[in-house]
Amino acid sequence: MNKSCSVQQGFSLTEALIAMLLLSVSILGLLNYYQSLTHGFMQQWQVQQAWAKAHSQLEACSVTGKGTEPFTDGWEFLLTGLSDAQSCTLVSAAIQTPAKYQAILQRLICNFSP
Repeated sequence: MNKSCSVQQGFSLTEALIAMLLLSVSILGLLNYYQSLTHGFMQQWQVQQAWAKAHSQLEACSVTGKGTEPFTDGWEFLLTGLSDAQSCTLVSAAIQTPAKYQAILQRLICNFSP
């Protein structure tokens, strides 16, 4: 008698479904991580831009006496000056990003006459 042995090859439907479930959960985790990473980079870029814009506003104010360049949508800007009895003014530049981060720089600008 010759008995034939059947050898199973490949995966069963259950194994394939479990593998697909694990793969989809892994992909969802990676997409969530990517979204968090992108949000963090965007927030860091806005913080750097806020400090750079505040600095450029103070530079422009020290040269021309007023701020420069209009800001894009969502950005807020305030340039204030407080004068004393002398010829000096304390100028403050406040920039607020769309993510509500606020950068404030101050500079004392003195105009000395020869």
